[in-house]
Amino acid sequence: MQAGRSALVSCQTLGAIEAMPKIFTTFVPGLLGAGLGGYLGSLVVYWLRQQNFYAMVIPGACSGLLCGFLSIDPSRIRGLLCGCIALASCLLTEWTYFWPPLKTEGFLDFLAHFHQQPPLTLIMISLGTFFGFWWGREATNPWRGRFAAGPSA
Repeated sequence: MQAGRSALVSCQTLGAIEAMPKIFTTFVPGLLGAGLGGYLGSLVVYWLRQQNFYAMVIPGACSGLLCGFLSIDPSRIRGLLCGCIALASCLLTEWTYFWPPLKTEGFLDFLAHFHQQPPLTLIMISLGTFFGFWWGREATNPWRGRFAAGPSA
């Protein structure tokens, strides 16, 4: 009886171990790419600000593009998570670079007065969030199918 129970536990453990890498290979690279894309998009916005341009859609769009590029399989859940990361990166970028120069107010005060932003800002952040979701749910990696089958015989 005891041997059968340990075999059952080891099979359940083996199943959990086999299921865990699937999560790591499908979600983690994409979400890390979303965070990195948001940061790189923030740097691009900073550079464009120095050139007197305003493009708040870029951090969210970069989040979605990098998330989709580093993903193996399409996933709506990952798209929703990437959209949240895109929204956060757009909001943090707006607060960091375009909120009034007196930084006495914190991020929560920025969020409390966010509805007072110009319509263009609201539209661009909404578009960035949408692109983050839309491109984050896709799997646009050009090498996606090449390595899935394993080595050729």
